[in-house]
Amino acid sequence: MLRPDGPFLELFQLREFPPPGVTVLEAMQQPLPLELLPYLISFLCGSIPFAWLVGKSRGIDLLQVGSRNPGATNLAREAGKGFGAVGLFFDLLKGAAPVLWFGSAMNHPQLFLVGAAAVVGHCFSPFLKGRGGKGVATLVGVLLAMEPWIALMLLVCWLIGLKVVGSVGISSVVGAVTGLLLSLGLMVGWEPALSLLWREVSPAEAATFGAILMGMSVLVALRHRSNIQEYLKIRREGSR
Repeated sequence: MLRPDGPFLELFQLREFPPPGVTVLEAMQQPLPLELLPYLISFLCGSIPFAWLVGKSRGIDLLQVGSRNPGATNLAREAGKGFGAVGLFFDLLKGAAPVLWFGSAMNHPQLFLVGAAAVVGHCFSPFLKGRGGKGVATLVGVLLAMEPWIALMLLVCWLIGLKVVGSVGISSVVGAVTGLLLSLGLMVGWEPALSLLWREVSPAEAATFGAILMGMSVLVALRHRSNIQEYLKIRREGSR
C-alpha cells in the first residue's frame, strides 16, 4: 500500500524486473500489473480524438486543414464555433472522467498522474499515429475535477492573455507559464499557492502535485512552439 506522503518515486509500486527466476521474455508475456491499469485506461481515454472525429463527421480532416491540429480550436475555425464547443466539451471530459472514476481509489499525487496520462494521450494519440492536440483543454478538465481553484486561476490568466494579445495559442502559453509558477510555489511550500488547493494534502503530496503540474505546464508550452514562433515573427515584422 502506498503511503500518501511518500516520495515521488513511490507513485508506482516499483518491482524488480524481471522477477527472480523469470526470464525477460517470460516477464514481458505476463499480464500488466493491476496498479498500472488506471494510467493505461486514462491514456487511452485521453487518446480518443473527439475534435478530429467531429470534424470528420462534417467531412473535414483537421490534420489537413488550418493549423493541422486535431484540437477544438482548429475545429472551431474550420467547422464553426458550435462544433468547436462540442469538441472542447469532450476534450475537457476526457481529462475529468478518469480522475472522477478513480478518485476514491488513489491518493492525491497518484490521481493527478492518472490525469496527466490523459493529457499525454491527447497530445500523442496512437489513433492518430502519434499526433494530437496541445493539451490545454484536457489539462483544464483534469484540474477542474481535482483542483478547481487552480483551474480557475489558469483560466483567468488565459482570458487576460487572450484580451491583451488576441491569440488563443499565446494565451494558452500564458496559462502554461501560470501553471509553471504555481507548481514552483507548491514545490517550495509557498502559502498563497498552497491555499489554492481544494483538498487537504500533506506537504509532500503538495510538492509532488506541483512537480507533475510543472511537467504538464512544460508539455503544454512545448506543444505551442509554433504559436510562439509565429507571434515573435509578427512582432518583429511589426517593429520594422
